[in-house]
Amino acid sequence: MLQIVVEDNGCGIHSEDVYHIFKCFYRSRFSKDTQGIGLGLPLAKTIVELHGGNIKVDSVLGKGSAFIINILETTK
Repeated sequence: MLQIVVEDNGCGIHSEDVYHIFKCFYRSRFSKDTQGIGLGLPLAKTIVELHGGNIKVDSVLGKGSAFIINILETTK
């Protein structure tokens, strides 16, 4: 298995948003001052899943987020 972890020390993701952040065009009411249209995380999820993997997020409000990508090795 390949695991990639991308972490930041930003503002974190509000708990009510964590369930929705991988949906296309989802924009949190807490991030209206931040640029974007809500496609980056859904695109990342689609790419990871097309490679047989999954992506999840662990976030602490005010401390940052960690995105964990796991891809299983396949033999053909």
